[in-house]
Amino acid sequence: MRDTVKQRATVVCQLGRRILLVSREGTRWSLPGGKPVTGEDLRETAMRELMEETRIHAMDMRYMFGFTGIHTCHHVFVATIADGEQPVPSNEITRCTWAKVTEVANLPVSTSTKGIVEVLAMASNGASRLPSDYDQAADIGAQFSR
Repeated sequence: MRDTVKQRATVVCQLGRRILLVSREGTRWSLPGGKPVTGEDLRETAMRELMEETRIHAMDMRYMFGFTGIHTCHHVFVATIADGEQPVPSNEITRCTWAKVTEVANLPVSTSTKGIVEVLAMASNGASRLPSDYDQAADIGAQFSR
């Protein structure tokens, strides 16, 4: 019997050329996010999970693209946050950090986090023409390359 692919809202928060990574005790770094509760749409999930994990309130949450890992389909959103917002680890999260996008591949991060950041980097470098649902990824990816 085949396992069902889990659905997850995954959030990209940016501060200049850095992105927010979170971690539970003893685990690899990952992007904030989680699974929806009954009746919740994925945008609401992204906003709730960001708040629960980091105490950051997103002023806006915009869908970027889908990324399918081995067991999870990540619905990637970009959060607009107020200047000066700083994450505070909360709920199950024990650590938060702002990591340079160019350094993520060398950090102990989840495989999906590494892949999502690679998609953003490809979009910013214009390495290839991405499918239409990646157009917004190119927008945010360009911001990382400035």
